[in-house]
Amino acid sequence: MSESGLVARRQAELRLRVGEHLDDGETLDAALWIARSPGLPLIAKVTRAPADLPGFGGSMLAANPQSGLHGPAGSIAADLDSHLPEHTIAAALALTGTRVLLLRISEAPSPALPEPSGLMDRVRRMFERAEPEPLPPLTPVWRRPRSVLAATGTGDRGSELALRFTDGSSLTVDAPLAHLL
Repeated sequence: MSESGLVARRQAELRLRVGEHLDDGETLDAALWIARSPGLPLIAKVTRAPADLPGFGGSMLAANPQSGLHGPAGSIAADLDSHLPEHTIAAALALTGTRVLLLRISEAPSPALPEPSGLMDRVRRMFERAEPEPLPPLTPVWRRPRSVLAATGTGDRGSELALRFTDGSSLTVDAPLAHLL
């Protein structure tokens, strides 16, 4: 599956998973993947792969020393930043008519695949196209009234989302689909 097809698939799954956390009558205006910026493509944080590969849960990459946080401790941006996962993992940011939500992928264990029964089964599995696992459930970890969000915009690289809050603080994160907001 191409990278763009995988992103589109994850976006559709994301909207469905976020919808599970909306109140009755609440409408989803936008949902997109965001992450801290270590220089990896965001798709590397949304898809699953072996933990020993860089950017997939391994510890081979250092955190980006350049934080996108601008604001004092206790600010809205600092509070949101404290709920973002480590730099190798994406989170979901959702905007509804009334709220701003940050959701993280639940760490539910995935079921183990059955062992191949014979040589032909093993060969077939080796050559089958690898499909990503479905998106696991999301867990809301941060929510605020939408009124705390003063403005959004794209960052310098175009794949960044700049969030400015009513208390004057701001946070910039990786978000390749930032133009959706």
